[in-house]
Amino acid sequence: MAEPVLPWANSPVETAETQADGQEPAEQQVSATGTALTLEAAGLAVGGRLEVKWQIEPDEGEPYSKWWGATVVGPSAQQDPSYPGAPVYELSYDAHDDFEQERCHVVFTSEHTLKQLDQTEELSWRREGDEWEADEDEGEGAEAEGEEAANSEAVLTVEDLIRDEKEILDGKTLEEAEGEVLGSLEPSKRIAVAAGFRDFADNLISFLREKVAASEGGEVTVTPEHVQAFMESMNKKPRIR
Repeated sequence: MAEPVLPWANSPVETAETQADGQEPAEQQVSATGTALTLEAAGLAVGGRLEVKWQIEPDEGEPYSKWWGATVVGPSAQQDPSYPGAPVYELSYDAHDDFEQERCHVVFTSEHTLKQLDQTEELSWRREGDEWEADEDEGEGAEAEGEEAANSEAVLTVEDLIRDEKEILDGKTLEEAEGEVLGSLEPSKRIAVAAGFRDFADNLISFLREKVAASEGGEVTVTPEHVQAFMESMNKKPRIR
């Protein structure tokens, strides 16, 4: 029965020990498609320890992320076509659970990213002992923003609301703007508007209390569906004129 293997594909191992006599690994880190770091520039050394973030997809169970420990073995004679002339290094990944120890070849593309020669996408890395974590992927963030715009469900913070209020109301507070609008109305209309506000507020408070009471833990998250249900119920009520 075949032994479990690490998430990356096996590749022929060609280490510094198998280099031709006199052949030194490239030290120049400038390539046609970008830059790569030497071990020294990356803050590492031969025998140094680092962690590479992998997405594990087991045969059974849910996928999960893991910072996988590895040791820098040394320079490699292999080359990455996407980083011609860049220094390549061999890593020895730790054994973990059913995964045996394996060796792979990488190019350090930045302080926290590396390109493994048998993979197409860059991976995050950090020195062992560091607590560095990558921010949410910018690509995913941009995609989420696009989805929010498409669905018209962008999330606003309190700071956003305060800033927008000042811009829309030309520096006035909401109370000041409300007072100006109500002051321009006839007394009978002012009474009707004030009564409408009161009715809306009372119904909203009653609606929220019902949702909290219905929740087992006494806490509830107001969703767009809740808001839609509340507005539909308000539309069915007789209007105050």
